[in-house]
Amino acid sequence: MHVFAWMPFNLQRFLLPVGPVLFALGLLLTPALDDLRGRPLRQTLVLLLLPVLLSALAAKPLRWRLANVLALLWAVLLPAFTGIAPAMATLVLCLAAIALGGRIAPARPAPLQLALGLALLAGVAGWLLPLPIHHAATYWPALLALLAWRWRPVLASLQQMHAGWREAVDAAPRAAAWAVAGIGLLSTAAWLPTLAYDDLAYHLALPAQLEQLGYYRLDLRSQSWALAPWSPDVLHAIVQVMAGAEGRGALNMAWVLLLAAGGFQATRAIGGDRVAAFATVALAASVPMMAWLVGGMQVELPAAALGLVAVALLATRAAEAAGGKPVASRDLPALAVLAGGLVATKASLVLMLFPLGLWWLWQSRSRLPWRALPGGALLALLAGGSSYAYAVAIAGNPLLPLFNDWFPNDYAAGRMIDPRWLAGLSWDIPWRMAFESSRYDEGHAGSAGFLLVVLAGPWLLALLRPGPARPLAWVSLVAGLLPLFFVQYARYVLPAMLLGLPALVATSRSLGGVRAGTALLAVAWGANLVFFANGSWIWRTGAPLRMFQPREAAWQALWLEYAPERAWGPVLRGQADVRLLVVSPLPAVAEFGGRAFSPSRYDPALEQAAATAAGSPEAWRHLLLEQGFTHASLREGADPALLAALARLGARQVAAFGEARLWSLPRHSGARDLMQERDVAARWRARK
Repeated sequence: MHVFAWMPFNLQRFLLPVGPVLFALGLLLTPALDDLRGRPLRQTLVLLLLPVLLSALAAKPLRWRLANVLALLWAVLLPAFTGIAPAMATLVLCLAAIALGGRIAPARPAPLQLALGLALLAGVAGWLLPLPIHHAATYWPALLALLAWRWRPVLASLQQMHAGWREAVDAAPRAAAWAVAGIGLLSTAAWLPTLAYDDLAYHLALPAQLEQLGYYRLDLRSQSWALAPWSPDVLHAIVQVMAGAEGRGALNMAWVLLLAAGGFQATRAIGGDRVAAFATVALAASVPMMAWLVGGMQVELPAAALGLVAVALLATRAAEAAGGKPVASRDLPALAVLAGGLVATKASLVLMLFPLGLWWLWQSRSRLPWRALPGGALLALLAGGSSYAYAVAIAGNPLLPLFNDWFPNDYAAGRMIDPRWLAGLSWDIPWRMAFESSRYDEGHAGSAGFLLVVLAGPWLLALLRPGPARPLAWVSLVAGLLPLFFVQYARYVLPAMLLGLPALVATSRSLGGVRAGTALLAVAWGANLVFFANGSWIWRTGAPLRMFQPREAAWQALWLEYAPERAWGPVLRGQADVRLLVVSPLPAVAEFGGRAFSPSRYDPALEQAAATAAGSPEAWRHLLLEQGFTHASLREGADPALLAALARLGARQVAAFGEARLWSLPRHSGARDLMQERDVAARWRARK
């Protein structure tokens, strides 16, 4: 007898309003409402409702479903704002990925094939990063050849996906329109140029170096995270090299669509109908923090997408086993590639793999595929091992720059974890993350979303009631709790929360009848929507609406406000002998292809040298000469001693942009060349 066998159905229905009551209490007892602003909310409503209105007006004369018209509209807007070339490069990359992934899982859906192909392409390219072969003239022929080789299976997968889409939309037209509208709203974050701190200090470096140099420098001295798991950045680099321009937005939307497909399939696999599956998609897109991920290069977006695809595969296997179909070993290669793709995305995702692995072991308990395990391990290594192998080869620490106490080396950097996220784990942390989000991430109140609060009743029921949703609910809970034991940071928990969303949605619609459950889901979606702008401080200030001016002007305006150092990219591009010192609260050096350096915690040696020089014009003059800098970028209010040193050297100001000033220094012979000194990849090739 299971735990709910004695419980009257009416008592189960009592769980339905628990979440809305908790949400209302949160608004009353916390200052969350103080973080709501009228202008960001109006922006959210305009970007959500105006496309729906326009599509509704066009749908009737076209005799199309509203969801299809909406999808077409947003599909046209995406390349219009992110750029035609990045969109085309992303499309070819994804088609080639389906071709490659279809070799691993020929009888499985296209989204799984896409995830496998992306993981494998990133894995192979990751092993080849130090070689000077990363050019558009290499990538385009290689991907097109892969696509030409398997165009028939790719076409068959796309036709199957299109047929499934039409069938799903016809079965649940309103829910489909709801989901597409939510994804469209989220896609506006992809329109923006790259502006976030971590992206300009780190993530953009690999794409920039491959585009400008044709290889990755493996430079740990200038960026202590240079050998951290890099799979998402490798894919960004492939798109950027192929397009000849930044392509983050288009690729991020490919991850969003993959996440949506994984959530849809997982919901269907555990018994949810198509309305529930589309609700999963809509709720995932509504989480405010997703706007930050789509607008940047943080890895939690691809992590959630790969995780949901893995969940969909495991849930499908469980459903097949429940239907009397034996669990075969044919899915082991796919699961191995997904596991490798996850650890190539972020080392801490091994904590997500732990409950997923237990679920797989439980499914395979009657007959473990021992013979297939060595091949699966090799596939996982191919997809996920490159960054760890290079970190061991260079520094002896596979987890660099973390755990340097365990793996002592000469590259140890400073503090890696913000102490704000070490407040400690408490029993009410889901509540606190929802209403006091600024304590757990860089957003405003509500940025973590309210799914676990509004859906608290279904969450409890999904954990305790036997059925196909329970394993998924427990996987999500364990995957979310494990990182919280180490660091209390909301972004790290988001992928795990999205893993459990299919279980929450399917369970919600079983509580109190379909209508009541759907109403509960609508409340959760509405709560997220009201606070949607709070998930990204850049999106919140109206950045998407600025993109309706000419693209170049829009980018310049956003650079001016958020990252003025980005203006030096076009000024200095193509000058191979430039060595730029960036002295700024934002160490925006990543986009310069290894030619720029900044005294920050990412570059401890230069940070120490700058700290020593502070206040002394002569010390600054010596540093600038000895390190061989040809240019310097300073913000207003910079150290007067540094300005005095520039004057003594005869430097001249060559550009100004917002708070930033660009200075050109006279060239001096005999100076060091940090770019050459720190180029590990070039030294390796020279030895050979």
